[in-house]
Amino acid sequence: MLLDEAEKVLSAIRSGLASRDCQLLWSERTYGRVFSLSALSHECVLVEQMCLGVRQESPWSIMALLCRSHLETWLTGVYLLVGGANALETFLGQTTASHNKLRNAIEGLRSEGKSLDVEVPPLDDFDWAAKSWNFFEVAQKLEELGTACGLLSGVLVNYQIVYRTLSGLHGAHPTHGFLDSYVETPGAFARVLPESQAPPLRRVAALQYAVAFTAVHAWFAFTERGLPVAEFQDVYRKLFSVGSTA
Repeated sequence: MLLDEAEKVLSAIRSGLASRDCQLLWSERTYGRVFSLSALSHECVLVEQMCLGVRQESPWSIMALLCRSHLETWLTGVYLLVGGANALETFLGQTTASHNKLRNAIEGLRSEGKSLDVEVPPLDDFDWAAKSWNFFEVAQKLEELGTACGLLSGVLVNYQIVYRTLSGLHGAHPTHGFLDSYVETPGAFARVLPESQAPPLRRVAALQYAVAFTAVHAWFAFTERGLPVAEFQDVYRKLFSVGSTA
C-alpha cells in the first residue's frame, strides 16, 4: 500500500511541475519559489530511490543516507517556501560561499598546471554575502513559522528525532555513532566490531515519513500555484492516521 501511495505522490508532483503554473519568471522575486520547487523535485528522486530500496531490501546504511538527504532537502525546500527574504538570503549566501571556495580551489590547481575535468560553478546570477545554512536553525525557524500559522507544528521534534537518529544511531553522518555502533569496551581493551551493532533501520517506516513530508511540501507549494492538492492531503492523512503502516 505504501509503495502505491508513493507512486501517486510522485506522479502528481511531476505532473504539476510540468504544468504552466510551475513555470516562473527568473527574477529576484521568484528565486525562493524556484529553488523550493527544485527541492520538491529532488525529494521525488530520493523517494523513488527509497522505494527501490524497500523493494530490493537495500542495506539499512544506504537507506539511512537517502533518508537523511531527503530530510535536509525537505527542510531547505519548505523553509525557502515559507521563510521569505531571510531564508533566501541565507540560502544564496551559503551557496555563493560554497561555490566561491570550489571555484578558487579549481582555479588554484589549474594555475599549478594540474588538469581537472571539473566545471567551474557559474555565479553570474548571484552576488550575495556569505551566510551559514544550519539545518537545526532552519528547523527552529520552521517551527516558529509553523506554530504561528498553525500549519507546521512539530518540525523541530521531527528533526531532533529523525535527523539525530539517522546521524548518530544509523551512521548517516560519518563522525557520529562510531563509539556506539562499532566499538565495544568490555574491559581494559577496546574491540572494533566488523559491523554496526545499531538496530536495523526500518525501511518502510523511513519511506513512510519521506512520502508524508514530501506530500506536505507539495501541498503547500501547489496551493500557492493554484494546482490541485487533494491527492497530497489524502496521502498525508492516510500515512499519519492511527493504525497506518509506520
